[in-house]
Amino acid sequence: MKYLVKLRYYPGDALQAIRKEDLQALAAKESLAVGLENIEGEMTPKGEKTLDKDLETISQTVISLETDSEDSLKNSLREVIRTYRSPRTVFSLWGSNQEGEKVAWRVIEELDGWW
Repeated sequence: MKYLVKLRYYPGDALQAIRKEDLQALAAKESLAVGLENIEGEMTPKGEKTLDKDLETISQTVISLETDSEDSLKNSLREVIRTYRSPRTVFSLWGSNQEGEKVAWRVIEELDGWW
């Protein structure tokens, strides 16, 4: 079974800066594909324009975890959440597949909860 989890961190969500090197080390340790994408939203003099914007266009950092192993996914999620904490909004798993989202929900509730 293929598991895909996308964790969306909005500005100020993560406890520390999300580093590509840390995620690459996790990928090597757990034998999974890891991605990191930084999205910069539309800024105005008053701040970011988010009204009527697609979720994927708002400022955020997206960590992607993809594997065939549920155990590998669980271990990776635990490490990411312990390092950065769980994402903070109900849209935080947007883009995950159903199998990955189910595993992510369980691990998030086990370690940190949503709020």
